[in-house]
Amino acid sequence: MSKFKDYHFKEYIYEALNEIHFDSPTTVQAKVLSKAIKGNSLMVESATGSGKTHSFMIPIFQNLDVHDQSCQAVIISPTRELAEQLYNVAMQIAKHSKKEITVAKVIGGMDRDTEVKKYEKLEPQIVIGTIGRIHDLVIESNVLKIHNAKTIVIDEADMIFEEKEIVEVDHIMGKIQDMPQFLIFSATISKGLRAFLNKYLQNIETIVLEEKNLTKASIEHLMLQCKAKQKEHVLLDLLNIINPYLAIIFVNKKEKVEELSLTLAQNGYKVGKIHGAMDDRDRKQMLRRIKNLEFKYVVASDIAARGIDIEGVSHVINFDLPVDIEFYIHRTGRTARFDSTGTAISLYAYDDDAYVNGLREKGLVVRFVKISDGELVQTKLVKKPTRSFVREIEDKVHQQVRMPKKVKPGYKKKRKAEIDKKIRKAKREYISEIYKRKAKEGKK
Repeated sequence: MSKFKDYHFKEYIYEALNEIHFDSPTTVQAKVLSKAIKGNSLMVESATGSGKTHSFMIPIFQNLDVHDQSCQAVIISPTRELAEQLYNVAMQIAKHSKKEITVAKVIGGMDRDTEVKKYEKLEPQIVIGTIGRIHDLVIESNVLKIHNAKTIVIDEADMIFEEKEIVEVDHIMGKIQDMPQFLIFSATISKGLRAFLNKYLQNIETIVLEEKNLTKASIEHLMLQCKAKQKEHVLLDLLNIINPYLAIIFVNKKEKVEELSLTLAQNGYKVGKIHGAMDDRDRKQMLRRIKNLEFKYVVASDIAARGIDIEGVSHVINFDLPVDIEFYIHRTGRTARFDSTGTAISLYAYDDDAYVNGLREKGLVVRFVKISDGELVQTKLVKKPTRSFVREIEDKVHQQVRMPKKVKPGYKKKRKAEIDKKIRKAKREYISEIYKRKAKEGKK
């Protein structure tokens, strides 16, 4: 395995790395650093928590001319939280330089008029921010000067490139004099991102980490079966079993964050919460409390799956399975960071077997568990009724509800309604029998 000392970085970069006890590159860093330092444009498919931030941050500082007071690098982030973290990493490196390096944090939630006045007088050497605010200060206000930028970094690019953002990136690119180096990091290549690549970077080199690295073998993936109406009860039973260092409980809607965190609080749990509708001040305060380990459990929407770095997460619980399997990867990537291990537990219904198959195709080893005598024990996947079985039910019901020889007006509609009712009842009985059987098995 190579060491950072083999790369011949600037002395202050080594001082920064030593301060945080980094001596060897991660897999993504080993693949990216040398090429990025040479000035190559790269498209990197890499998972959250793989060490990608230093993959682009080190080359920026390595190639930075500290005596040139113009903007030399722009780092674009999809969220304010991620921009904050990137800024903190940059400042941790910059502070070791003998000559001051100016780094600007350009994000929403800051006073716009103050920022305008600031950048009328200051031309930062490194700009880190969200696409909307960068666009505002570069295009609308024309106070942030980035025309000399040599490197453009787009982090978590699949979250940025929608139709609106493509237009804004186009406007920003129009302000840069020469074609810069692009360092693009993404978990997947979306349609918007592909359109951008086709326009600007036809010859960009792509680096893809193996799928097994994206799904992290160090995470144990557990599927806990339950009915939709029983999910809160099952979650409470689960929390009585596990003893996490820190657990993030994911739901799909911000309203559910509020509802579920209240339920947990009413059951004696001190729980944090974070979602996209929180204002900037409340989110910062909550993140600070989470990082200070005031909470053992945090209920979150998907905003916390991307762009927020919370250390020490031992468990990820999917109260709701995300619609997109890619987001499952992002969520569970919150745990097992930097060679540690972690556990991901998902509550799922009997008819989620297609979803589970999708996870398996991603290379995940999934185990099915149930709660028995206050413990998680291994079980088997209960599959939904097959189409052939459903057809058998329908045929049987049709035979039971015969068409009389003489029919009254509207009878066909009534007969169809009766058949549909009986079919629904038969299906419910079938599903109920499955759960009864499983319950009996659990008592044996």
